[in-house]
Amino acid sequence: SLQLARVMLRDGVDRGQALAALAAQASREARLAAADDVLTNDGPVEALHAAVARLDQCYRLLPPRQDPD
Repeated sequence: SLQLARVMLRDGVDRGQALAALAAQASREARLAAADDVLTNDGPVEALHAAVARLDQCYRLLPPRQDPD
């Protein structure tokens, strides 16, 4: 899978190590259920950059968080 290949390239590990790292993670379904926003990276890099910029702008418009006392 693309995810497996990316882990191997990024971490410089073999297939077995990459599979173990992926198996230790929460499932994709669980990560998506917990996410406030999801960016997909399945198209041109320009589309990803545009999506990041849009999301960044949305977050910059939010009021500052209030720290609990």
